[in-house]
Amino acid sequence: MRCDLARTSYFSPEVIEMKRKQVLSSSAWLLAIFVCILMFVGSAMAAGSTERVLYRFKGGSDGYAPFAGLIADMAGNLYGTTADGGAGCQGGCGTVFELSPASGGRWTETVLYRFTGAGDGAVPESGLIFDAAGSLYGTTIHGGSSGDGTVFELTAPARPEGAWTLNVLHNFIGQTDGKISMGTLIFDKAGNLYGPTLFGGRFGGGTVFQLAAPAAQGGAWTLNVLHSFKGVNDGIDPVGALIFDKKGALYGTTNDGTVFKEVPPALGHTAWTLRVLYRFNYVLGLSAGGLIAGKKGVLYGATALGGSANGGTVFQLTSPVTRGGTWTATTLYEFAGGSDGEFPLNGLVADKAGNLYGTTDYGGASGLGTVFKLTPTQHGAWTKTTLHHFTGGSDGSSPGAGLIFGRQGVLYGTTVHGGPSDNGTVFKVALSSAESGRENKRSSNRRTSPAICREIGCHLQSSRASCIGLRDLRVPKTVVFLNTEIASAGA
Repeated sequence: MRCDLARTSYFSPEVIEMKRKQVLSSSAWLLAIFVCILMFVGSAMAAGSTERVLYRFKGGSDGYAPFAGLIADMAGNLYGTTADGGAGCQGGCGTVFELSPASGGRWTETVLYRFTGAGDGAVPESGLIFDAAGSLYGTTIHGGSSGDGTVFELTAPARPEGAWTLNVLHNFIGQTDGKISMGTLIFDKAGNLYGPTLFGGRFGGGTVFQLAAPAAQGGAWTLNVLHSFKGVNDGIDPVGALIFDKKGALYGTTNDGTVFKEVPPALGHTAWTLRVLYRFNYVLGLSAGGLIAGKKGVLYGATALGGSANGGTVFQLTSPVTRGGTWTATTLYEFAGGSDGEFPLNGLVADKAGNLYGTTDYGGASGLGTVFKLTPTQHGAWTKTTLHHFTGGSDGSSPGAGLIFGRQGVLYGTTVHGGPSDNGTVFKVALSSAESGRENKRSSNRRTSPAICREIGCHLQSSRASCIGLRDLRVPKTVVFLNTEIASAGA
């Protein structure tokens, strides 16, 4: 079996690929001229940088190309996926890994599972989530009984030296229920899973699905298609993780620039209803990271292109004042390209002060991506600070996913490339000492489940973030994924 391991820019049109080739082409001849200068600049940047690489993938059995983001347990261990490497396929079918802090500041990688490309699936390009028992859930974009991908559960062993066990919860059948699920799954309060598929479904334009948990432990999970996209008035090819509001409605994005809301059925009914909240110019391409929620029903996200330099934007969507009104889009920042960064292909995270953090796939001092922070001002403008410029050497290049928060004001993330073998890295970026101090102060007061949620941080750090499925449970080691809830809007 040959798995197609080259990631396609599903979430943006061919323009992004063209611009990527332009960047790579120009970089090739510039490198020969400026190699000595770049070496000097690279050293200077590394000396002043707050970034530190925790692990560099070797590219063999340990996996490579970590396209997805990370999650963390209460002990500070990190978990993620690699799209390639491991076993099976040609070059490997991908892995699920754990990174654990060790003595002397070192981190140790443990491969929890290597996909074979057979019935267990292949090429996991989405992130993972925990349940309250510590099991991991995710998706693969290939493999399974129909070759259209899977939803899987990975259960921890009863004893530390034992092996994790993978259970396929669902095999996608493209024309029926969708294929290529790339958005990280989310749980509802009842333990059901939700996510998008990029393609497939009744009309071929992708789906939003619910995977209903079995009534009894060990029973079969049931997939329900909540919406099949037609690509007419509803958008096409949904990308990115979904988020909930307090009434159980889902919010998401599509590849053609549509932001939608999926409203749960009324009492006595079974059908969900899709409402389009806003349509961006399809050429812009919405970020594959989806949306995050702010206060008062505000949504934040990114476009891969757009803005005056066509380097991408960060936007805010404000809910209507009256029910049925129009959502309003505001551009918070336009990436200028070059050293400023370009192509924010991944999702955002936010701290309690309302600052936004994210990554750009390209641009920066070496043209290989950045980590940035956006800070709101009293006058409504937002100020951008670049926290790290990737150099493409040992620190990595092309950050493949969004960021998560850790303790002491630290951001964690992954790069698809870079490292000694160009197989990708896991990194952390420390914030300023003042910000770290505030984070430390919050960490010292964390006692309850919601506090644990804020400590780990996945999509959103805010007073509206909630820990679905964690309340009233004793969780000695792990935490569930942060489901972002937003106040119910009038649309």
